[in-house]
Amino acid sequence: MSQIALPLEPASHADGEGYIVTPANLYAHQQLSDWTNWPHGTAILIGPAASGKSSMAAQFVEASSGHVLEDADTICDDDIFHLWNRIQHDKKPLLLTSSKPVSRWNIILPDLQSRLASSLLIEIPVPDQEMIEGLFQKYFSIRGLAVSGDALSYLGKRMDRSYLDIQNLAQKMDALAIERQKSITLPIARESYEQYTAQTNEQGNKNAVEKR
Repeated sequence: MSQIALPLEPASHADGEGYIVTPANLYAHQQLSDWTNWPHGTAILIGPAASGKSSMAAQFVEASSGHVLEDADTICDDDIFHLWNRIQHDKKPLLLTSSKPVSRWNIILPDLQSRLASSLLIEIPVPDQEMIEGLFQKYFSIRGLAVSGDALSYLGKRMDRSYLDIQNLAQKMDALAIERQKSITLPIARESYEQYTAQTNEQGNKNAVEKR
């Protein structure tokens, strides 16, 4: 069974601090690289958990010497407002990150609302096939392992397009491969996916019952 050579192939390359650039997040990557043209020098990066926001922010800081405020939705209005004013004075760009859309930040200050509304909004979309395969390769590359091409194809065609699911499923495959003392090939991928899907469905049913 053929193995994909690691590190990542050019089609799904790792960039900067290690985040992967594919057609799915290419626009976000380009906008982050174009920080000199951000309106008022400010951008808001929105993306789900495990989608690479921290890695993108780290590369932005390295390239621009700007400021980053991660999980901005958890920061009080006054702190965001004062930071926004300070970076305007320092003439450095500011990147705010969050897993929630700005409409759910519960911003009260009208001046801050208007500033955020005028900032560049950058959203990370769901992962495409290249991203799914690239993230699995990256996970196992860090551990000095290889994952078979048919395992990647199997997962990419079946799993939900979720960054967090990719991370959780990679961990499950890793653990199962160690337990079985086998390589990460199609049988390991299939069994891990079936176990993970069953556990996810069971947890979803449990949560639904608890909400009744």
